[in-house]
Amino acid sequence: MNVGAMFLRYTLAEWQRAELADTGEAVLSELINQAVMLTGVPEPSPRWVELADLALIRVRLVLLETGVIVEVADRHKQPPTWPDVVTSLCSRWNSYPTNVGRVVWCELEPPVYELTENGLPKRVRSKAVNSVRRLAAPVDVQFLRRVIEGLEQL
Repeated sequence: MNVGAMFLRYTLAEWQRAELADTGEAVLSELINQAVMLTGVPEPSPRWVELADLALIRVRLVLLETGVIVEVADRHKQPPTWPDVVTSLCSRWNSYPTNVGRVVWCELEPPVYELTENGLPKRVRSKAVNSVRRLAAPVDVQFLRRVIEGLEQL
């Protein structure tokens, strides 16, 4: 787990939005990877000379009533290409230029649950392949009688 993912998970837990952690980590990972490839040193073991002009990447989270904004700032000047992860998991996304580069952001919304009369989320039935109910095994009446007799002897 990278530092960005640890920051995201810790912050979402503090904000009581832990349900967004998996989605947020996938989105943040894509945005950070794109920022590193465009502005950083993509080599796993760079030489010291290559680190002289290393750009920093800033990650920021913003808590809203409707969700959480994930921002990644880098020094790249061009608008981003939006990975499928962002477009499929986020409700909104965009970018804006800064004096030194750009900020790429997306919004994560918490899942909407239908609530029961007690205010608890209703269970959503999974659409599993094996959704056919299995027939119950036949009851062994003789076995059950022996169990009852054994318990009565205790």
